[in-house]
Amino acid sequence: MNSAFYFIKKQLKQLIERVLPAQCLLCGLPSHNKLICPYCQKEMLQARVCCQYCGLSLTNSQLFCGDCVKQKHLFTKLHALASYQPPYPTLIKQLKYEHKLISGELLGQLLADSIASHFSGDQITGFDYLIAVPLHSKKLRQRGFNQAQLIADIVSRQLKIPLLANSVKRNKETQAQEGLSISKRRKNLRAAFTANKNSPLQGKHIALLDDVVTTGATIDSLCHCLLAEKVSSITVFCICRTDPHHHL
Repeated sequence: MNSAFYFIKKQLKQLIERVLPAQCLLCGLPSHNKLICPYCQKEMLQARVCCQYCGLSLTNSQLFCGDCVKQKHLFTKLHALASYQPPYPTLIKQLKYEHKLISGELLGQLLADSIASHFSGDQITGFDYLIAVPLHSKKLRQRGFNQAQLIADIVSRQLKIPLLANSVKRNKETQAQEGLSISKRRKNLRAAFTANKNSPLQGKHIALLDDVVTTGATIDSLCHCLLAEKVSSITVFCICRTDPHHHL
């Protein structure tokens, strides 16, 4: 189904570019056959003041947030493109709930650009696989696609990180995370993932990708699953890193 979406989108985009000058998806200015203009591109990729471990936004130039000073995470590092602020919430919701795949294309391109500017070439080539956080099969049927997988497809293609699909499955149909407290989110996602048999995970350096990370409950649950398969390291990429006390 994703392949059909990509093919149709590509054909329509090429047709539009031949007939009309490309316009920025965000401001409407000419974008020279890009999804957004150079001005919006620069604005969207502005450097963030954030924790160098978990990616949480900070109000000063300290290296780590208070929580990361006191505790270790199951991942090596979390890199977020942005905080959960405009226009990112709109773009994410357009993708997830309105099926505007062009918004997903833009988010994927921006995230790939951000990763390339924060990680060295050796670090990027050091990732063995990129894994998108999976949806439960029921939600996947309802939505028709996994937004994290769509973004991961673009990041994989742009950064040449091999995409590993169907290696992990979500075996628990969890309650929607939006509006839940931190403790309820963690309980909701306990043992939510299992690795598929014969997945080539042992000893590998894994990059995980999700659209939004808030409390990290989803990522923690998936990290537990991957570490049980004896992966060497886990790095997390996401579009937005949200304050855990800001319930979506």
